[in-house]
Amino acid sequence: MKEKRTGRRGISIILALAVMLTTVFCMEIPVSAAASIRNNRITATVQASSTAALRISWNKSSIAQGYVIYRRESVKLPWTRIRVVSKGATSYLDRNLTEGKPYQYAVRAYRKEGGKNVYSIFTPVTGATRPLTTTVTAKAVSSSRVNVQWTRVTRCDGYYIYRKTSGNSWQVIATLDRTKTSYADTNAAANTKYAYCVRPYKRGGNVNYLAAMSNTPVVTTPGIPAASNDSVSNSYSKFNTTQMDVMKKILYAVETGGQVYGNQAYDDFTEAYTNSGAEHAITIGAGQWYATEAQRLLKLIHDKYPSIWSRYDSDNLVWNDVVNENWSSYKLTRSASYKETGVPKTSDDLKIYRIKLLIGCQYGRACQDQLMYEQIREYETEIRSLGITEARSVGMLINVRHQGGYGAVTRILGKTAKPVTLDSIYAALNTDTGNQVGAYKTRQQKVYTWLKTYMN
Repeated sequence: MKEKRTGRRGISIILALAVMLTTVFCMEIPVSAAASIRNNRITATVQASSTAALRISWNKSSIAQGYVIYRRESVKLPWTRIRVVSKGATSYLDRNLTEGKPYQYAVRAYRKEGGKNVYSIFTPVTGATRPLTTTVTAKAVSSSRVNVQWTRVTRCDGYYIYRKTSGNSWQVIATLDRTKTSYADTNAAANTKYAYCVRPYKRGGNVNYLAAMSNTPVVTTPGIPAASNDSVSNSYSKFNTTQMDVMKKILYAVETGGQVYGNQAYDDFTEAYTNSGAEHAITIGAGQWYATEAQRLLKLIHDKYPSIWSRYDSDNLVWNDVVNENWSSYKLTRSASYKETGVPKTSDDLKIYRIKLLIGCQYGRACQDQLMYEQIREYETEIRSLGITEARSVGMLINVRHQGGYGAVTRILGKTAKPVTLDSIYAALNTDTGNQVGAYKTRQQKVYTWLKTYMN
């Protein structure tokens, strides 16, 4: 009996050892530190986007037991765990999101090591849901101009404008900021069929996520109108260099030059509502660039002369406003002390001081001249497309366009006796009352005289 008991004890010992060995080999303990999941990196990417969902994907870890997906709506907010998925998953569709909104995602692989869940390192990704589609219309108003309009999309960062002709693909012709709801295509060809498309976009990381396409019916531009019976010239040629310079000096003179031909104040700064109760933003420079035009000028200086910009705005106090503020209503107000002494005391004072330095230095003046020439050429193209070709007549209407907009040009032309000449336009201006153009009689008389004297 003693030998049997000894045999049984030996069998029990062997079974116990077997169980111990099985337990040791089945525990999820990494062989070495290098095999730990915490040394893996999981990089998330945006695979697809819609107005209400984002699909993210990530690289697979060979030792992961699963993945944890996190989301946040701002880098200032903490991460929120939104889903745990299996080790075989490499993508996830996040639904029920808000349209036109950025989201950031992170994915972490996990594995049980030493009895605890251990997580990988991660590289997050930022994406955005697509904004809603807009409704767009187009109208051909001349042989070279089509006006495009659309409904505002609130949750977008801007708009891409596309154009196409029959048998050709869509081409981007402009990118506009979110405040715009219209665009004038002044590069259309006469007697040509066009369709237009406007696509809102939302930025997510370094990607612009576009709304679905919404295009207009086909519009046809009319043929080139017969030339008017101007007394000097019926040529469709553009202003030459001398004529461009005359036009620049005229506009500078009536805007900031005290109505003295050839004078200008390049460093002019005008607070909101000073020129007109309708001007809700600041106006700057020799040519009185208002609101988004002022923003356009400052961007031009920054992009063309970055080292000069850094000299005057080293901490980006002004530049942050240029890229982040709504310039259709951007206001800065001088303190009483600054008005008296010229020494900045407040944040607004300092911004005004720097803006004046930027636009008044030789590089800022060069950018103002460049911008003025660009605007003169844009306005000239619009006016010549209406059949006005004689240089002095074009110049007078450029003055009207610069002061009152395209609507003022068509209004004055509607009152102008035929044939259209400088004299007949000036006569029509003298009958125009109760608006920004007609109320400035002295300005119109000065421009008329200068065009007679200097525009050949």
